[in-house]
Amino acid sequence: MYAIQITKETESWIAAICPLKEQALEYLQTLPEVTQEYATCYEIHIKTFPFVIIEHTVMQHDSALYFEFATLEELQERIAFFRVQMMDDPDHLYFKYYFIDEAYFQVASEQNYMQYLKYTFVNNSILEEPYMISVFHEEIKKYVADYDISGLDKLFEQTKNDSTSKLEKKDLAINGYDNLFWTMYYDHASGKLTEAGIACLLPIVEKIEILREQKKWEHRSYAFHMMLEMACKNKPETAFELLKKTVEAFKNYLISQPAEKLNIHRLVSLAYQWMIETEPANALLYWQNAVLEIKKAIDYDPENASWSSLLELIYFPFNEDKKISGEQEKEQKIVNTKIQKFEKDRGAVIAYQIALAYQNLEEFLNWKKVENVFPETLAFQWAEKALAYIPEELSRTSLYECAEFFSKTGAKANRVDFLEKTISLYEHILNTYEDSFLEIFYIVSILREIARIHLQNNQQELADSAITEARLMFENNLEKVKSNASLNLRYAEFLEYCYTYNGNIKKPALSELKGVAEEIEIESKGFYSYPYGLLTCIALLESNETEAILQATKSLILHELCAKATFYDLFEQFKNSEYNQIKDFLQDTILFMEEVEKNYYYNPELSWEKLNKMSNEALTVYWEGRKDEIRNRLSFDTE
Repeated sequence: MYAIQITKETESWIAAICPLKEQALEYLQTLPEVTQEYATCYEIHIKTFPFVIIEHTVMQHDSALYFEFATLEELQERIAFFRVQMMDDPDHLYFKYYFIDEAYFQVASEQNYMQYLKYTFVNNSILEEPYMISVFHEEIKKYVADYDISGLDKLFEQTKNDSTSKLEKKDLAINGYDNLFWTMYYDHASGKLTEAGIACLLPIVEKIEILREQKKWEHRSYAFHMMLEMACKNKPETAFELLKKTVEAFKNYLISQPAEKLNIHRLVSLAYQWMIETEPANALLYWQNAVLEIKKAIDYDPENASWSSLLELIYFPFNEDKKISGEQEKEQKIVNTKIQKFEKDRGAVIAYQIALAYQNLEEFLNWKKVENVFPETLAFQWAEKALAYIPEELSRTSLYECAEFFSKTGAKANRVDFLEKTISLYEHILNTYEDSFLEIFYIVSILREIARIHLQNNQQELADSAITEARLMFENNLEKVKSNASLNLRYAEFLEYCYTYNGNIKKPALSELKGVAEEIEIESKGFYSYPYGLLTCIALLESNETEAILQATKSLILHELCAKATFYDLFEQFKNSEYNQIKDFLQDTILFMEEVEKNYYYNPELSWEKLNKMSNEALTVYWEGRKDEIRNRLSFDTE
């Protein structure tokens, strides 16, 4: 067996694996000369497929031992050794390995595409798994990654052999079918699972049950739920029978896992809700059942149940069904009374949950384009009560949700107190979690919103104070800002805003703006168009049109039409100025973009590294030639 390894200054990768030396040498000749300089072809001790490539990521990439080739048995021994020598750090990475079962030749030969091969990081969680490293085990992972149900079914047939161990059956059930089932579930939630995929769900569940020798009511419930949703859309005549199976499965799921009560009632309620439009003759009955299910969850745990689901049911007009609308009006009064009782017993936590549910309801009704239904006054009353809510023991995700609620409410109502509440939540996250970065930007954005409200109310000093506080937020966290490319970009944008701000604040010098823009350009290796736009503006402020055109040209070479918005903004900003050269340049650029945008696709030829080695004149000549190439190339030319 032969391998071709490429080792460059900063990385190393295996570009090819094949059984014959002639194949390896033939592939080697296809590599560009510059890549061949870094390539070596050598024989490995492995004679047949399958085997593994072990990548020792803790070593230097140019070490002779960085890549190791091993049989599956040797890999199993290695893992057994580390199980005995396990590190305390749960995130410690011992090595990663690639399962190789056929010849491999990297198509794109100039860059490291080995990262796109299927690999396994060996950490403590892998060491703690009981499964043997075998072809069977690796094929399970391969078939799941490839969404290959037929491949898993082939392994399932093998388990009917008496020689298959219980551990192998468990491996196939959990790492195979179970993993694939939940992948399909998430695909369904994002609208990507096809009708054919949904038809595979129940057979997958049945195979899990056979392999594990027990009913899997959770899987059955979700499978029937997805099948019911599809039936309501495409095969309404089958929906009622599926509804009965769905409800029955969830009843058994609740018995087996009572801790899932909230989610189970929510999903059963949703199932009944789908049936309202699927079977209009019984719409009222389905609506009543949907309301009943969600109220069971609310009565069980009002602080965590889905109030949003209940509000949707009692406010959304279902096909203008008069029977339902009459019941909705009654239910609204009942629910309001129930909410007030819960708030009296439990305080502001209920007020916040209700206010959040009303905000979700408003977004839902807007999405459905339903007007004149949302109870604006009632919703805002609960939002004001929610200001007293002090989050305790919330997850990070829930804290973000809470901050987003107060931010949206404050921006919509022009209320500074809601926005100050938002800042306190982001500050809590920033002070609690070491990996917090973007919260700095979020706080700055809220302070800018507060400044906008103060300016709107002719309160200049308060607005200036908010902007000063925003700048201090960046400056007091400058180490974090500079360590995060995205955040540093936001910092540059804020400094530009401060430079043009009409108020009594400390403004950055042009040299400071220029330094940050150049820093971002280098840090991102030309990935962002923003620094070039900023450098263009700075050059014009320095009355240097030649430099402004040069910076704009660099962005055009790197980003082409992807930077269209930047160039439209620049044109709007300077179209009435006295900078005639840049006006002509920007106008010509926009005309070019409009000319080619119909069939345009992004496929630049010049890298940032090469661009920086070219003279100013060469850049101008290159861009003019590149424009002609874009104009003349075929619509679907992949070059």
